[in-house]
Amino acid sequence: MTDKGFYLTNERVQKEQLRIVEMCEQALKASRADETEIVVFAKDEALTRFANSEIHQNNFERNAQVSVRAAVGKQVATASSNLLTPEGLKQAVNDAYEMALMRAPDKDWAGLPEGPFTYPLRVDFYENTALLTPEERAKPLLEVFRLGGETYSAAGYLANSALTVIVANSHNVRAACNTTTAKFSVLYTGSDSSGYWEDFTRNYEGIDIMASARRALEKAKASANPKTDLPAGEYVTILEDDCIANMAMFLSWMGFSAKMVQDKESFLVGKMGQKITGDNITLVDDAGDPRTMGLPFDFEGVPKQKLVLIENGIAKNYAHSWKTAKKEGVESTGHYLGMEEPLPVNMVLMPGDKSKDELIASTEQGVLVSRFHYTNIVNPMETVITGMTRDGTFLIENGKIAKGLTNFRFTQNILGALADNDGLSREQRFSSAFFGGGAVVPAVKVKSFNFSGKTGF
Repeated sequence: MTDKGFYLTNERVQKEQLRIVEMCEQALKASRADETEIVVFAKDEALTRFANSEIHQNNFERNAQVSVRAAVGKQVATASSNLLTPEGLKQAVNDAYEMALMRAPDKDWAGLPEGPFTYPLRVDFYENTALLTPEERAKPLLEVFRLGGETYSAAGYLANSALTVIVANSHNVRAACNTTTAKFSVLYTGSDSSGYWEDFTRNYEGIDIMASARRALEKAKASANPKTDLPAGEYVTILEDDCIANMAMFLSWMGFSAKMVQDKESFLVGKMGQKITGDNITLVDDAGDPRTMGLPFDFEGVPKQKLVLIENGIAKNYAHSWKTAKKEGVESTGHYLGMEEPLPVNMVLMPGDKSKDELIASTEQGVLVSRFHYTNIVNPMETVITGMTRDGTFLIENGKIAKGLTNFRFTQNILGALADNDGLSREQRFSSAFFGGGAVVPAVKVKSFNFSGKTGF
């Protein structure tokens, strides 16, 4: 049995946080730069991975990442390290200072954020999640394997993590938080079909592993012996949460950044205050919603603000860092992620007034898509993306799921789909996106969704 004494308890994580903050204080005092910022990520990650209905990997990693930003006048540089010791922090601070001396001035440099700030009191660290052992992860997975039987093979993982994030700078910013996460992902694969489900939460007790497994298996069984003769084309389509979460994240990456707007690289350029989607679309970024699993502050230590991005179809706001906000004479919204790019990553699409079953029942003929796969950008200014359907694509006839379908390639304007929607479900859930991040979203019925190609599987 694994000795839990190695893992982080509430008491240990609090002591470790205080120790890191004190090291940051000493490193800031030793800095020769005009302005200095230290960002620390200290993380425990554990994983049990399985394939072919067998566990094949248990992994645990304890690591730290340190990022130091130093400014000498308007000369700014960043150094990184994974040496979380007093000497390691001081060395990273000195490296950033010496690199800044060699950098050309940044004419737009607005200085580091000026604290102190007040942060919300939250409980984001769950000891039971941080203490989860390989044996405890393995036990429910054996039931997942049995559920698929001989016909459906299970693959996926069960993971848990504990994270401490600290931001400290020479202008009295002192931000610190501890958080845990647990994620279960399962894919059942049969001879000609597959079904997928995932759950992602801060508290491991919030995951019902067998309920998730049954949902994935139901998808795989329902899509078996798929219909192959439905051609590519435009169809009434119901997109489930995985699809909508990916679309929301692509909107973030393609335009809800102040830097992209200022550089005229965003689809929002010239459209602020204008209608860009249907009236029933309201999209917010809200790290305070526990379902989004956001942090209370950004990577500059600025408190995250709830930000209305689209309200009743109207383009309202985009995300700011300290630097982009100063350029426009406004306040930072607390969305700095590093690399100069502020982005909303804790999005919530407000729900509709119908159940998903009612959306299906109102569809005479159409397609239901469970999941997108390997989606990418075609035209960012027009919000056009392309990708494949996966793990449960279905034909809807006379208001009912009639048959599984082989997969399609789609090429679609995201804003166009949201403008052309015919209803959102009441149900919402958090779903992660293929390239990272995720969103809390409902299912969306689109009147005409473009399937640009057809597969044989």
